[in-house]
This record gives sequence, C-alpha cells and structure tokens, in this order.
Amino acid sequence: MANRTVMFFIIISMYYLSYFYRVSTAVISPDLMRDFSITAEALGMLSGFYFYTFAAAQFPLGPILDKYGPRRTVVFFSFFTIFGSLLFALSPSYTYAVIGRALIGFGVSCAYMATLKFLSVWFSRDQFATLSALSMAIGNLGALTATVPLAAMSSSIGWRKSFLIITCFTVVSAFLIWKFLKDKEVEHSSEKPKVDLLAILKNKNFWIVANMQFFWFGAFVGIQGLWGGPFLIDTFNLTKTEAGKIISMIAIGFIFGGPVLGFLSDKVFKSRKWVIIAGLSVFMMSLIILSRVSPNTSIKTLYVTFFMYGFFGSAGIIGYSHAKERFPLSQAGTVMSWINFFAIFGAAIFQHFLGVVIDLYQKVGGKYPPEAYRAVFLICTAGILLSLSLYFFSDEKED
Repeated sequence: MANRTVMFFIIISMYYLSYFYRVSTAVISPDLMRDFSITAEALGMLSGFYFYTFAAAQFPLGPILDKYGPRRTVVFFSFFTIFGSLLFALSPSYTYAVIGRALIGFGVSCAYMATLKFLSVWFSRDQFATLSALSMAIGNLGALTATVPLAAMSSSIGWRKSFLIITCFTVVSAFLIWKFLKDKEVEHSSEKPKVDLLAILKNKNFWIVANMQFFWFGAFVGIQGLWGGPFLIDTFNLTKTEAGKIISMIAIGFIFGGPVLGFLSDKVFKSRKWVIIAGLSVFMMSLIILSRVSPNTSIKTLYVTFFMYGFFGSAGIIGYSHAKERFPLSQAGTVMSWINFFAIFGAAIFQHFLGVVIDLYQKVGGKYPPEAYRAVFLICTAGILLSLSLYFFSDEKED
C-alpha cells in the first residue's frame, strides 16, 4: 500500500501554496500600486479576482473530485495556477496582472477540497478532524511565508522574480502529486443519494450561517490578505518586512486558535453556536481596537491585537461544522461547498469594496490617512455585528 502519510504531505503542499497566493498581495501592495500606477480600488479589484474565480469553481468541484479523484483534479487545475502565476510575474500591464490573479484563484480552488477528499478516502473517520485541523495549520504556514519571507525576498530581488520562484515551487508540487499520489477506489452504492436542493435553500440555518461566513471571511481576509499591509505601512511608516512581521501574527494566532476553539467546541462546551459567538465577539473587539489606533500606538499593541485577530477569528471555521450538522450526511458535501462559496465570495467583495472606501480619502504625502483605515475597520466591525445578530437565531440541535 502506498504510504498515505507521505501522500498527505504531498497533496497538502498545494494547499500551502494556495494560502500563500491568497494573502501575498498584502506585503507587496505598495509595489503593485507603484508599478501599475493604480488606486486602492484597483488594487482591491486585482487582489479580489483571485476570489471571484475561486468561488465560481466551487459549484462543479465536488462532482469533479468524485469522478476523477484528487490526483487528476489537482494536477489539471495546477496548469491554471502555474500559467496564472507566470503571467502575474511577467505582466506588462494591470490587465494582464488581473488575468493572472484570476487564473491563480481558479487553479488553487480545488486544493483544500481535494485534501479533504483525500483524507476521507485514505484515513478513518476518527482521524479526519485532527488531520483537517493539521491541514488548516499547514495552509496558514503558507500565509506566514507570504509575510516576512515574501517581504524580505521582494525587497531583495523584486516581487516579479519572487513570484517566478513561487511558480517553480508550484510546478514541483504538481509534479510530485502526479508522480506519487494514488487515487483509492471507493465502493459506491448503486443508488445515488438524493440531494434535496430546495430543502437546503428553504432552511433558515443555511442562510444564517452563509451570511455569517460571508461577513466573517470577507473581513478576515480583507485585512490579512490585502489591507493590513498598507495600513501598517501608511500609518506607522513601517517597511514591508516590519509590516510583514506584524501581519504574520494573524496566521500564528489562527494556527493556535483553530485547534483550541475546535477542542472547546467538540469536547468542553459541546456547542458550535456559542463558541462561534464568543470567538467572533472577541474578534470584533480586535477590529474596534484597530479602529482606535494612532501613529503613536506602540508596536507591541499591534502585535498583540493582530494575534487576537487571528486567534479568535479562527472561530469562523467552526461554522462549516455547524452548517454540515444541520443536514443529512447525504447533503453534507453540497452544503459545505455552498457555504464555502459565500465565504470566498465575501472575501472578493470585501477586498474590492474596502479599496473603494479607502479611495474616498485624499492621500497625504503619498499615503492614505489613518481615517481611511479607521473607516475600513469600522465597516468590518459592522459586518461582524450584523452577522452575529442574525446568527443568534440559528438552531443548534438537529431537527
């Protein structure tokens, strides 16, 4: 039998790269704005196109994985990632960069779902939760790589050469998956399980959780994946590397927070709803703190607040479990992919919309004023408050 542990780390390499690509625009945003002579709104659109194509791919992804397996699916999609990354690195204009970013998003859209599919086939059910959490942690290591290491590398050799190197790593990952990953045959019932799409759409809990995921992930990635970097650079006159160190605290907090809050949800409180409410309430408090900072705020406060942002923001991941448990097992895959669509779509909308808001403020000395970013944090706070207010009305126990 093929070594499933080795195969796990091989397939998770593409999810690691997916997370890197997702948040990489945060520390190189000043370079992108300078090289393409674009506004904050245009930068938000450029970064957001990753999520638009990522979200669109979620609908057909489940059936494709079921039919062709993780190996062929990931390798096929990786061609889009490689070409998109290459195009982004060599883009002669803003339009080409947008197309490259869109291709990257489409290409890596299968990485996490393919990993979950692999785990469900090769590992037992009682190992699934642990390995899913490990997968998320490894993914956030990709986010860490997109902070200080990318900032240092782009400062040394430029962002274009940096992305050429990442493209090479993507080629290696795809090759290893094609060469060493094995698709395991699974016995299927002769009768296909029926998925009642209308019942899902008529269920209030689906829409309540979908709404929460839209605002939570939109706000979370809006800051981690794009506007956190410019906020630190413009407000505190930090270098890309210094800003990257602070942003990395989000990923570190998420890596620790995910397992801790998941354990509290599973074993201590035995509740999805109240752990999510408590976690996202503190997450919202971190947004309020960021809206109140000034150029005189200590760097230590920023480190602590960004760690809080990541640690308690990880509570949103539990929403996937809440949604899944509200429906029969035969519908779990469909519910999860649709919930994921709303989360990713929220990220696309937030990155672009927050850029529009920032552009409402006049630059001072070539930098956006603190008031611009204060508006961004307050908008994110309002979104989380709205979603939590609705989430109070969700049902916890199965019907």
